[in-house]
Amino acid sequence: MRPLDGIRVLEMGQYIAAPYCAMMLADLGAEVIKIERPDGGDPRRIYDPLEQTETGSMSGGFLSYNRNKKSVTLDLSAESDRARYLALAATADVVVENLRPGAVDRMGVGYDALKEINPRLIYCAISGYGRLSTHRGEFAERPAFDTAIQAIGGLMAVTGEPGGPPLPTVTGFADVFTAVHATVSVLAALEGRHQSGTGTFVDQSMYDSVASLLERELMLWDFTGEHRVRGVDRYSPLGALEAEDGYVALILPTHEMWRRLCVAIERPDLLDHPLLDSVVHRAENFASVIRPEAERWTRSRTRREIVEHFAAHGLPAGETQTIDELYQCQHLDARRMFLEIDDPHAGRRRMIRTPFLTDTYDEPRTDSAPQLGEHNDELLTEVEPTTA
Repeated sequence: MRPLDGIRVLEMGQYIAAPYCAMMLADLGAEVIKIERPDGGDPRRIYDPLEQTETGSMSGGFLSYNRNKKSVTLDLSAESDRARYLALAATADVVVENLRPGAVDRMGVGYDALKEINPRLIYCAISGYGRLSTHRGEFAERPAFDTAIQAIGGLMAVTGEPGGPPLPTVTGFADVFTAVHATVSVLAALEGRHQSGTGTFVDQSMYDSVASLLERELMLWDFTGEHRVRGVDRYSPLGALEAEDGYVALILPTHEMWRRLCVAIERPDLLDHPLLDSVVHRAENFASVIRPEAERWTRSRTRREIVEHFAAHGLPAGETQTIDELYQCQHLDARRMFLEIDDPHAGRRRMIRTPFLTDTYDEPRTDSAPQLGEHNDELLTEVEPTTA
């Protein structure tokens, strides 16, 4: 049993944001039907790394965002397929889509059309800059991709080395972060429907999502009028210290945390250092003073030794893990954070799952992503017009 058993979701998504949102709902038990164009489907189907066999193919990038779904192909420019889509929408609880603003309305399958046939429908539209006409900004018609949103959303302004160029964070971050917000919004709307009996339109903007993540930087600007320098937080000294086998990262937001570090590295004399007498001064001088002094102690020890020693002194710190270490992490194994997916074309694959965990509900299914149109026969027969 899973919490969204019995919920039907139609996904008209491509690339990352809408597909990831719909996959989260699928992992929670929803039946997710991915609606794709017959001539190729979601563009991520052909992204590298791509495994091909005589009977089909599977892209790693497609598998990452489309596990546990069904695929139906419909040409929504054709009247007959529009009728099939509308019939499917009449049976759905949720629609998730991230097509270009206006695209679904021009095809006659947008929210206004669907709510007439299904007033209980929750329609989640993910876009770069928002869809609601009552909340329309000057960027509304812009196309959006992850890196552009990381830039305009302020994230790149605070990422990178001091004096260097702005840098994007993890590829797909804005998409996935928006998808998580969209999932929360859909779940809230489902709960609200229990009370109101009606559906709603969820307007999930990537720009809104990333801007909300910069709440600390915006608060600091409001209070101080200061821009954050890339790589430096003037009110929370932070950074990475070199170890024998890599790096350890930590943050020192309070004087007590600073005191604990000085004790842990056996340098109580640093408490009286004139350049380290406040949080602001410690932040400004982390790279030039704190790091070289602390690394006299850390460089001769392993990451694990340092982190465990710091923890014993009440200092939260973390090993800077490489991707292969993350892939093999025993703690994540104990948390069952990886799914073993057996795909007929890509073979057996180990995929990180969405992090929903309770002591009551079943964990996500381990179905692979569907082949294009794999479920046409299963799902379109229920909406085919009957003949006398």
